[in-house]
Amino acid sequence: MLAKRIIPCLDVRDGKVVKGIHFVGIREVGDPVEYAIEYDRQGADEICFLDITATHEGRKTMVDVVRKTAENVFVPLTVGGGIRSVEDFREILRAGADKVAVNSAAVDNPHLIRQAAEVFGSQCVVAAIDAKRDETGAFHVVVHGGRKDTGLDAVWWAKECERLGAGEILLTSMDADGAKEGFDLELLRAVCGVVSIPVIASGGCGKIEHFSQVFEETGADAALAASLFHYKELTVDEVKAHLEEHKIPVRRQKKMKEIEEYFTKADLLPAIVQEAETGEVLMLAYMNRESFQKTLETGYTWFYSRSRQELWNKGATSGHVQKVVDIKGDCDKDTVLITVVQTGAACHTGAHSCFFREIGKEERL
Repeated sequence: MLAKRIIPCLDVRDGKVVKGIHFVGIREVGDPVEYAIEYDRQGADEICFLDITATHEGRKTMVDVVRKTAENVFVPLTVGGGIRSVEDFREILRAGADKVAVNSAAVDNPHLIRQAAEVFGSQCVVAAIDAKRDETGAFHVVVHGGRKDTGLDAVWWAKECERLGAGEILLTSMDADGAKEGFDLELLRAVCGVVSIPVIASGGCGKIEHFSQVFEETGADAALAASLFHYKELTVDEVKAHLEEHKIPVRRQKKMKEIEEYFTKADLLPAIVQEAETGEVLMLAYMNRESFQKTLETGYTWFYSRSRQELWNKGATSGHVQKVVDIKGDCDKDTVLITVVQTGAACHTGAHSCFFREIGKEERL
């Protein structure tokens, strides 16, 4: 069984974290960056920001929040709310988000999922589905903050989102949201049973036992919660300890102090990438602290571009990803060797390895 993820969710309005019940009764809770830093410290696997203002001005505020958060935390960030175009995706990703969640706009224009997946890769596209039972017990997709019933069958829509190229589904039960009576297991089982991409369970978590229950009784890959963490009823570390007691695998983060050992001489660390199957050296790139942390947490290589002065996820646009098998540090702790399973070519030229140019061959002969 793959490790399960625990994801604190921060609903943001006008730059502040807010919380309600069944999407109403909204009240302010606190500063999103401070909350994100604390959840990173506790060992959260990811952090989710949802902009419930969803206006142009609201998104500008959210971009600032994401940028400040990305500068201070080292776990993946998923951001949603008010995303209507590929350019909106690009703006949020450039601010430091790792994934973008799209809900209402995808229902209005399903091709947005395909377009974003083609440009940024499926791993960046999260289909956020808010579902609510009708009078017959069927699950319908609701949009615009739960105010509009689309009539779409939520299970069918989840399958369609996967077909269009979404890499993950954030599934929220409006019936359970904020009620703290447990995740909607029936809804989750229905959706997990028809898709092969990861499903994040959202809405209804009220006590620690609900976390083990959702993983034991559904195929969910991750569990998202808000109130329990915001009001300090539970910490992420306590949830993970509980899951370990129930023999449910979780990720234990590398602490930043361990990473700091490799940055005592410089702010950039040379990383040699080697293919697991053949032992061939594929490339050399550089890591800063944040890309090193992202590599450890996501299981895929992240580097720092010295020319563009930004992080980059290997294969995010080409699909030529590197899944990490092993990371070793050298004796002086100033270089790392990363063993990977390489998909496609490692070099931007199309060559399998970046090391293909012969130098001084005639002289040697």
